[in-house]
Amino acid sequence: MSSTQFWVGLIVPPFIKWIMPRIKKYVKLEEFDGATKARVTSKQYPSYYSFFYSLWILSLLSTGIIGFFLIMIYIPEILPGKSYTVSTWLGLINMIGVWFIAGAFLDIIYWVISPPNFRDYVMFRQLKEGWGLNIGQQIKTLFKIGIVYYLIFSPLILFLLLK
Repeated sequence: MSSTQFWVGLIVPPFIKWIMPRIKKYVKLEEFDGATKARVTSKQYPSYYSFFYSLWILSLLSTGIIGFFLIMIYIPEILPGKSYTVSTWLGLINMIGVWFIAGAFLDIIYWVISPPNFRDYVMFRQLKEGWGLNIGQQIKTLFKIGIVYYLIFSPLILFLLLK
C-alpha cells in the first residue's frame, strides 16, 4: 500500500463523518420521518436489490469517468496545439461537475422508474449508510452544488481553454 492510499484511507472517512452534519444543516436537508424509517427498516428485500442498487451507484460514478475520458480524447482534437496537461485538468474539473449535474439527472430518472419497493430499499440503504435524507431534496441539492461548482471553476476553465 502506498503512502497516499494510507493517508486517504485515514483522513477521508472521518472527514465525511465530520462534514455531513454541517452540510445537512447548511443546505437544510430533511431527514426521513419516523414512520418512513420504521417502514423501510421493517421490510425484507429481495437479494437482487443490492445488485440493482450497486448498478445505480456504478452508473453514477461512471458518468464522471466517461466525461473525463471524453474531454481527454476530444479537447486535443478540437483545440490542436494544447498540451495534454490542459485536457487532463479540464477533464478532472469537468469530471467532478458531471458527477453532480449528470448524477442528479440520473438519480431523477432512476427514482421515477423504480418501483415503490425498490425506492424503499434505496431509502433503507441510505439509512444504513447514515444518509437518511429526503431523496428529492438530495437531488435538488446535487444539481445546485453542480451549478455553483461550475460557476466557481469557470474562470479556471476559461483560462485553460484560452491559455
